[in-house]
Amino acid sequence: MVNNLLTVLITLLLLCIIGYFLVVLKEKFYLKNHIILIEHKDVEPDILENIDVKHFMLGSIEVMAGDEVKIHMDNSTRVKGIVLGIIKSENSIALATTSKGVTNLKVSSIKKLKVISRYGKFFAKF
Repeated sequence: MVNNLLTVLITLLLLCIIGYFLVVLKEKFYLKNHIILIEHKDVEPDILENIDVKHFMLGSIEVMAGDEVKIHMDNSTRVKGIVLGIIKSENSIALATTSKGVTNLKVSSIKKLKVISRYGKFFAKF
C-alpha cells in the first residue's frame, strides 16, 4: 500500500517538474523571438495596431511593453497597469489596467512613473 502511494507521488512530482520545465522553455522562446504575451480581456488587435513604439525611455527610466508600472498623474490620481506601448501621434502611453480597461495617458501629465515588475526579468540572465 505504501509502495503504491509512494510510486504515485513520485510520478506526480516528476510530471510537475517536466511541466514546469516546458513552461520555462516556452517563455524563453517567446522572449528570444520578442513575443509579448498579455492576457487581458480588453486588449484587441486594433488597439495594438495603433501602438508605434514598444521599447522606450521615459525620463531616465527604461520601459518596455509588458512591464507593470504604477503612474502618479498631475491631478493626484494613481494608475497601475501593464504597458502596451506609446502612440506617437497622441504623445500618450497605452496601459492595460484592471479597472478601466485600456487607457491612454498623456506623457505631459505624468508626474512620476515606477516600474513594479519587468516582463521576462527572470530570463534576462540566461
